[in-house]
Amino acid sequence: MVVKNTTSRHKAYKATLDKGYAAEWNDDHIDDYTDEISFQTLRIGYAVGTEWSTAQTSGGSAPVWTLVGAAGSGHAFVVFNTGGTTNNVSSMRYMLGGAAGNITSIDDLPIMTFTMQIDTVHTAGKVVEAGLIPSATALFTANQDGAYFRMNNDTLYAVTGDGANETATDLGAFDEYAQYRILITTSGATTRVYFYVDDMVNAAAVHTTNLPDADMTMKISVISANNVDSTIRVDACALQVLRKQ
Repeated sequence: MVVKNTTSRHKAYKATLDKGYAAEWNDDHIDDYTDEISFQTLRIGYAVGTEWSTAQTSGGSAPVWTLVGAAGSGHAFVVFNTGGTTNNVSSMRYMLGGAAGNITSIDDLPIMTFTMQIDTVHTAGKVVEAGLIPSATALFTANQDGAYFRMNNDTLYAVTGDGANETATDLGAFDEYAQYRILITTSGATTRVYFYVDDMVNAAAVHTTNLPDADMTMKISVISANNVDSTIRVDACALQVLRKQ
């Protein structure tokens, strides 16, 4: 149970250009947090393992910063590579305090934004999962808790799951390089998960069913199928969460 501090009083809110006075501050005023906190990760210069756990990688190569492109025109990506054996996995998940763990929940109303390039994946089966997923969840399992994008049978899906059932919306063929956003919000008693692909104004899908009910972290994974050497690349990732409960 979350117990809220009902004694902490806050400063008066003022319209633009209105004056504020010392008398309007309370003696017991102890904080002034903004409503939300934002952070960006995958910053060039930090090893992937500084912020992300790669322990769920199996058989494939652990994601690592790589300069990709011809000489003089390279671009830095975190590269995921499975190797050419079926069911090899390359994966990373954001850490909590230096260890694998969850960093947010549906109550935080998180917004995750990331860019991803698909180099090579097989056209059959589940091959990519990327989004908000519980840290300890086994990869590519059915009906897992979370809100994330899935690439399956050469098609992009928006997925929400509660651990028992899932809602998956077919978004059609995926682009080689795209920006993705998962936004969770509430209006009255209704919680919605919005999925965006490139167009950050008009949602590609909106889910109100089978919403995640477990704590989550950011997780990105690729798995090989039919002995295809699968490779994806990510160059930016950000998370915004509600600061106050």
